[in-house]
Amino acid sequence: MMPVDFADISRLVRPNRVAVVGASDRLGSLGYSTYNNVRNNSTIPGGAVPVNPGCETVLGDRCYPRVSAIPGDPVDVAIVLVGAERVLDVVKDCAVKGVRHLLILSSGFAETNDEGRRLQAEVVETARAAGIRVYGPNSPGLANIADRALLSMSPVAGEDTTTGPVGLVTQGGGLGRAVMQWMDRGLGIGLWCSPGNEADLDISDFVNHMVDDPRIRVIGTVVEGFSQGPKFVAAAQRARTAGKPIVILKIGRSEYGQKSAASHTASIAGNDAVASAVFSQHGVVRVDDIDELGETLMLFSRALGRPDIDITRTCVYSFSGGTASLAADLVGAAGLELAEFAPETAAKLAERAPDFGFSSNPVDLTTKVFTDADLNREVLGLICADDNVGSILFAMPADYGDNTVDVTRDAIDITNASGKLLIPVWMSPRLGGGHKLLEQAGLAPFASVRSLVTALSRFSEWRSHSASSTRVVEAKPLSAADESNQEPAHGTATSDRALPYDEAIELLSSDHMRFPIEVFVTDPAAAGVAADTIGGAVAVKLSAPGLIHKTEVGGVRLDLHGGSETTEAVTEMMSSERLAPFGVIPDGVFVQEMIGEGLDILLSVHSDEVFGPVLTLGAGGIATEIERDVLHLSLPFTDAEFVRALEGLRLWRKLTGFRGTQAYDIGVLCATARGLADRYLSLDGAVSEIEINPLRLIADERGTSCVALDAVALRT
Repeated sequence: MMPVDFADISRLVRPNRVAVVGASDRLGSLGYSTYNNVRNNSTIPGGAVPVNPGCETVLGDRCYPRVSAIPGDPVDVAIVLVGAERVLDVVKDCAVKGVRHLLILSSGFAETNDEGRRLQAEVVETARAAGIRVYGPNSPGLANIADRALLSMSPVAGEDTTTGPVGLVTQGGGLGRAVMQWMDRGLGIGLWCSPGNEADLDISDFVNHMVDDPRIRVIGTVVEGFSQGPKFVAAAQRARTAGKPIVILKIGRSEYGQKSAASHTASIAGNDAVASAVFSQHGVVRVDDIDELGETLMLFSRALGRPDIDITRTCVYSFSGGTASLAADLVGAAGLELAEFAPETAAKLAERAPDFGFSSNPVDLTTKVFTDADLNREVLGLICADDNVGSILFAMPADYGDNTVDVTRDAIDITNASGKLLIPVWMSPRLGGGHKLLEQAGLAPFASVRSLVTALSRFSEWRSHSASSTRVVEAKPLSAADESNQEPAHGTATSDRALPYDEAIELLSSDHMRFPIEVFVTDPAAAGVAADTIGGAVAVKLSAPGLIHKTEVGGVRLDLHGGSETTEAVTEMMSSERLAPFGVIPDGVFVQEMIGEGLDILLSVHSDEVFGPVLTLGAGGIATEIERDVLHLSLPFTDAEFVRALEGLRLWRKLTGFRGTQAYDIGVLCATARGLADRYLSLDGAVSEIEINPLRLIADERGTSCVALDAVALRT
């Protein structure tokens, strides 16, 4: 991957002096709310300056007609609220003053039409030529809660006061504001950035900044599309190295979402399957809705604040048997394990717990906790003192007034004192005093056990991914072996961008992969001679200009024996009458040795419109479209990323020898995939796509080898 140049945005998010172009005294206007936020709701060391040629003062401050007229110290950020047609003039004027950053709230640019895209490009070109970085346009602003720099148009920005270890980057202002209001539930957000159209600065610049901010532990993102996918991958790699999870709500799973994203932010939603695979590859946690984002950020921020404990070793704790059983069931179904109490803990719990409850995890104290004031404190104290327990899944089935308040207060105090993490779930729609206590303690309850367990599973998966990121796969020496040919049936049969088959073979042959012995001939008689020369069973494949999927036109014959049978098969295959409906004019056939049995896979590389070069591997031959069992990896990839993605396929069991079937050397497959990826990158864009399907894996006494039974390479 080419080195990525991330912008230094420290002066944008922590400015010394800010000008607001379009500031206004008119209540209810964006000019008023923006200037009020910067002037009265922020701590800007050098102060705020209003700019508006139509006003003498704004909120009692002297107003200047243009930025260049402002005397004194430099202006770090100019917030722009004027109409789109006037923004370019503002940019030129800011260049005179030496402004370092433009925060453009104005809309009417690339999200609208071709003229808007042209204007946006001119704005950025003019700004960059003057050394100015552009945030926006079509942005709601940004909010640095930790340092009280609210560069926002929102009339409720002043209510954003709960700072904390979460960094938030969103393309949409409305969804960003929805997450910001999770502050009311105790979620501490230190910095929120929403760069709109990302004409210059994009979400990756802000993710990168948050990776370097020691106050931020976890980064939440709401993304409709990526303007620079490889740049996001680079930021994600830095986040993983720093031990900071990225939790993403990516819009655009369906065609409707993709179209909406394009019109809203002028970004590319891209292939959702590739996006999900790239996220998984680089340890980015994907969620599906805004409530999941808030809950997952809440759990991750708490868990990362307790690095000395394993929160996935949880104890289900309740005063309802059904609730405790439900929670334990969902924990088990998610593949998580309940903590196992130490023998001394189990013995003491058995002595103290009610006879009709259960205390072996899950723990059910029954409603006796409401009549025995010491029961809850004693039992929970014992559990929290057990080193085998990392967290308490505190399952509250319903509100019971003051009784619930008392139990909740005890739970908060005991877990805080012990250092164990309290993870509450409040299952009733009736929110009583106990619920309020939890929120005031920064412990907003999950709305369901399922959502809690989902978030806990995501944390477990993220932690496992981080721990396995350095895995290395050793490949045994490759060897040649005997295998067989088969052609998949999918896609368009021809392409004028396809390289001739012999050129594709020459391009792709390597130490890690070979092609069958073959002879190209131009007529049926010569095919018969070639079959006799090769000996044994042969396969015949049709050749024609632009032909890429031969089975689509009946262009493959297998297991032919001898010259006579081969000549007869080629005569029928090359018949102009048979091929006329397909628009195919043959120029010959390839006569190939038949290859022995093995496991067929698909291996390809193409340039994704968002993330750039991507490797795809999955079930091969005709199974490619039937099973749709594939992985995607952005290039370059590590051995650990390759194996982790491979383990997620159904194909994995076939590769590793299911119920006594043949196992294959994963190291050889990894080396072959990496060889193809490296070859693709070395072509520097001359070829847009390479597909080997099927690639047959053969395992015998000499080890595992790879034979490419067919290959397609498309020019860019």
